[in-house]
Amino acid sequence: MADFDEFVRHADQLLETAQVLSANSRSSSLEFVNTELDLSRTFAEGALALFSDGRLSNAKLSALLAQEAYQTGRKYLPGLGVKGEQREAIDAKLENLTPLIEKLSEIR
Repeated sequence: MADFDEFVRHADQLLETAQVLSANSRSSSLEFVNTELDLSRTFAEGALALFSDGRLSNAKLSALLAQEAYQTGRKYLPGLGVKGEQREAIDAKLENLTPLIEKLSEIR
């Protein structure tokens, strides 16, 4: 019976470790998505400023980087299973960012 009890204790430890690692992974993934969306905003604002200064080549590059960061953030968002306040914060960020990304189509 001692072997079985030891086996159960070990299984509980493994389960607890897996739960901690899963929570850490979700947290890191959420941080990654937020960082990508923040980068997208930074590049988009920079692209629009460069465009208004007449620096078309640099504006195009910044616009491309903004769009790639935006798409990457959106790509990984569904897999996060984010709910509640965290989801509301990301939705608000996207609501403000999406029109800015759409405005980048003016840069040609």
